[in-house]
Amino acid sequence: MTGSQPYLETLERSAGRTDATIQWARFLGETFGTTGALNCLRYYEDLGWISPLVREQMTSYLRGLSLGEIHNKRYDEPTTLDYPLESLSGTLFSAHAQSLEYIATIRGDDLEEHVMIARMAERRVERRIDDEEETADGPNEMVSIIRNGPPT
Repeated sequence: MTGSQPYLETLERSAGRTDATIQWARFLGETFGTTGALNCLRYYEDLGWISPLVREQMTSYLRGLSLGEIHNKRYDEPTTLDYPLESLSGTLFSAHAQSLEYIATIRGDDLEEHVMIARMAERRVERRIDDEEETADGPNEMVSIIRNGPPT
């Protein structure tokens, strides 16, 4: 993500956040194994979810995991997520959504609030499209493309 700062810039050392950080490291190790977890951290850095500093700090946590905490489940096993990310449960993205939930917790952010705002914005856009479609004499070409996809 160019032009913006990472969502999580550093791992703070408060009790609740340190616990969430350790849980996240264990989750990454168990889900992806050491190499996979390191690849995920680089991917999250590329996405702008974490800073290079967080990636380095998490690498230290991963190196501290025991063999029993590393890769005892498969990445493609479905992960069950709670609200607000439950719609991603069982998908290939669910493990990354779980990581995002850990990242938000470590940051001290309320992911549920962000999801609710995004859903409200989506509904507003849908209502505008419906309103535009109703007020037009004939179907608006852009609305038709959004609703039905491009003409084949």
